[in-house]
Amino acid sequence: SIPSMSSPEGPYGREKEALKNLKKCILMVAGAAVKTQMDGQINLKHEQEIIMNVADMMVDVFTLESTLLRVQKVSESKSSAEMEAYNAILQVYLQDANARVRHSAETALASFAVGDVLDILLRGVARFTKWKPVNTKELRRGLAKRALESNRYPI
Repeated sequence: SIPSMSSPEGPYGREKEALKNLKKCILMVAGAAVKTQMDGQINLKHEQEIIMNVADMMVDVFTLESTLLRVQKVSESKSSAEMEAYNAILQVYLQDANARVRHSAETALASFAVGDVLDILLRGVARFTKWKPVNTKELRRGLAKRALESNRYPI
């Protein structure tokens, strides 16, 4: 399915939409690999790199979803000041995971797709991993500062 171009609403709407799109990216890559196998062009039993790329994508998306769910849960009982660290962690992880998913998807697709098919699939990856970058350097510095000031991990 094609990513929605409408703006997500509600708390963590953008993050939920990004998570949904990253899951679609996994399905697209895995589905394309399976179709290529069904067409007799590859044998996934002998393509552990493709399986590894998809597994890496799944680990990042699972961890992102767990992080998002945790942040949503604690947001119900914490003040906005207390939520700064949680939100920073979510933003940093989302951006990093998104980049890793994109890289793994591109690597996997380039290992079995060619020509127009590869171009179409790569456009799909670009759409599913579209994310406006945040300043992770400053978010990381803020988290480090909190940890140093309190002499403990900030959450």
